[in-house]
Amino acid sequence: MDQGKPSASAFPVYLAGLGSWFVPLGIQMVLFPWLVAVVLHMDAFAVGVAQAALMAPSLLFLPLGGLVADRGNARRLLLSYHLIYALPPLALALVLWSDGLSYPLLIAYGIAAGAISAFAIPTRDALLPVVAPRGGLPKAVALATALQFGGQLLGIACASTADRFGAVPLLLLHSGMVLAGCIFVRRLPDPPPHPKTEHPGFWRSIGEGVSAAAKSDQIWPVLLLNFGVGVFYVGPFMAVLPLAIRDHYAGGAAELSYMNLAFWAATIVASMALAGIARRLTLRGRLIGAAVLTGAVVLIALATLPPFPIFLALIFVWGLGAGITMTQSRTVVQIVAPATHRARLMSLFQLGLSGGGPIGAFLTGTICSIWGLKAALLFPALAMLVLIALVLLRSRLWSMRTVE
Repeated sequence: MDQGKPSASAFPVYLAGLGSWFVPLGIQMVLFPWLVAVVLHMDAFAVGVAQAALMAPSLLFLPLGGLVADRGNARRLLLSYHLIYALPPLALALVLWSDGLSYPLLIAYGIAAGAISAFAIPTRDALLPVVAPRGGLPKAVALATALQFGGQLLGIACASTADRFGAVPLLLLHSGMVLAGCIFVRRLPDPPPHPKTEHPGFWRSIGEGVSAAAKSDQIWPVLLLNFGVGVFYVGPFMAVLPLAIRDHYAGGAAELSYMNLAFWAATIVASMALAGIARRLTLRGRLIGAAVLTGAVVLIALATLPPFPIFLALIFVWGLGAGITMTQSRTVVQIVAPATHRARLMSLFQLGLSGGGPIGAFLTGTICSIWGLKAALLFPALAMLVLIALVLLRSRLWSMRTVE
């Protein structure tokens, strides 16, 4: 499409493209640990390493993806990422069809899929202010977050059939939906052209993004808490809870799906509720702090390994907190970040989740293999409580006001 003011249909088209990416991601969220833990019967340490391989590319490629998006045409870049992202699940389906599945191949798949996602996420985030209705960025962020979670939820529901139908049909669905998303991305408007300026080198450009975050008394506490969420919440969620379902609850793909359905359904409820009151919210830091604290309390409760229905109820409460945290944190960064640095700052935001995740997955997977499931859930909860206390003491997160 031509550059200029986006049409009234630009935001719905953006949401459709978002769904075409996150439904497959939801399939991957269940299918990948299922292949590692249930099909290959790998131990706790190996599951942690595999999940780290899926998330580790974020440590390098998220900042690079944000820099590329800040300098290039985000719509055209996103279109190319859709085309490339369809290839890894197609290749894995061929491997499974020929009975060639192995742990090293899953590690390779995780690295490839994680690297492509790391480029796509800040690129898509940079497009959001371009297609959002005028004056409606907080609501647009909440709706986009809700659809992201909704897409993952639908993908998770699809992946619950893996025990019955196997992985190949799900991988083909994954690839086909990502390719279908190209139709929607092509219809998006081009972002405004970047001002002509001399671009510094990679590390200096990344440093400029970090400096912009550090100088903002609204952004840095949000990013620091977000990194803690990645290490102490995403890590255990990805590496330890699948093992709890396998070893303590004697579950498989269906039980993994129930856990993910409970979590992501709650995030949708929280995001949609916030979308309705987005314009009236100002004390976003207070919401973020309370929601992150809720996660630590839930982890402590999960460490008791309660009966499975209570386990799912706790996961639902955790998901409510995650929906609040994700929506309000993204809103703060999108509003406060200057347009020239937005993709880089959004890449730092995502880096906290995706980059901190492999650290947490490796750490908690190791703790689990040595001291067991309870220690692997209790340790990150206590560490997160310390981080929350430090942020509240050293920043004005609890009292800051953020409006568009």
